[in-house]
Amino acid sequence: MNKQISQAIGWALGVLIIFPLLIYGINYFFKNRSNDSRCAIHDYINNSSEYKIFIPHNTEVKTFSYRTSFSAPQSNYYTLRFRDAKKGKWISFIFFNYPMDRRLAFDAVMDEKEALLTINKDDLNNPNYGTKENPIPVFKVRENLPDSVSMKKGEENGWNVDITDKQFKYNVEQYLTYIMPKEEFQERFEKK
Repeated sequence: MNKQISQAIGWALGVLIIFPLLIYGINYFFKNRSNDSRCAIHDYINNSSEYKIFIPHNTEVKTFSYRTSFSAPQSNYYTLRFRDAKKGKWISFIFFNYPMDRRLAFDAVMDEKEALLTINKDDLNNPNYGTKENPIPVFKVRENLPDSVSMKKGEENGWNVDITDKQFKYNVEQYLTYIMPKEEFQERFEKK
């Protein structure tokens, strides 16, 4: 009987205390590899401007996966990449946790149209960005429509693909925290 009680106590300690501490420790070390973007989000967004750009027919659509921590489920982000003929640079729309039906609608609705893209000025002027391998990231896109039309349209009619300010902030946060290389993040935001 005494042996069973000591085994039960050992099992309880392992399951209730040691295992959760182990998971917490692993998450802590994996989380430390990501960037601390809380302060940088505001700077990144404020240093962004809206540009009119024509979206061509030949866009490359891809889905990528990333993890926010060791025990978290895998998350996805969606990219739509194309070459801007005017600027001669590659641009990539990046949307995190964007619903599949909206992804498909976005690609179809924005095909061969002029759009308003919110682009960070540092990314736009950085010679390391704009290549096919490292396109300029864009997290907010709006259709270029007259105000009279854009005020009347909405999600209820199924064709509004504009990225909201809330989704824009979320996209920037996820990108700066989990996707931007740590060295680049430190150089751009932590040395200021």
